[in-house]
Amino acid sequence: MTVPMQIQRAAVVAAFCAVLSACASKPPPAPEPKPPPPPEIDGEYRGTTTRFQADTKACPHPGLVDFQVIQHQFQYRWDYDTFVLATIAPDGGVTGGAERITLVGKQNGPIIEGDVTNGNCGLHFTVKLHPAP
Repeated sequence: MTVPMQIQRAAVVAAFCAVLSACASKPPPAPEPKPPPPPEIDGEYRGTTTRFQADTKACPHPGLVDFQVIQHQFQYRWDYDTFVLATIAPDGGVTGGAERITLVGKQNGPIIEGDVTNGNCGLHFTVKLHPAP
C-alpha cells in the first residue's frame, strides 16, 4: 500500500515542525515581582514624652509632643529655644542631634519611638501618625 504524496509531505512537515519547536529556546523567566513601596511616613505625628533622667532642674518637662515629618525628617523641640533635627532612614532607624543633644529611635509603621538626651536630662517619646491610618 502506497501513501499518497500529499500525506507524505504533510508528515515530513509535521516532523520538521516538531523538531524545530523542540530546539526553540525557552522564553526568559518572568521578572521577579517588585516589592511593595515602603509606607508613606510623612505627615503629622502626635504623642507623649516621659522623663527617664533629670539630673538638674533645668531639664525639659515631659508632656505632649507634636511634629511634622517632611521628606523623612522632623524637628523635635527640646526646649523653648532648641530644636533637634532628626532623620528617618529607609530601615526605620531614627537619628538626630543638636548642640550636645542626641536623638535615637525607631519608626515602625505609623509609630515613632525614641530617646532624646543631653547626658543630664533624658526624655522618651512615642508618637503616632495623625490621623491614624
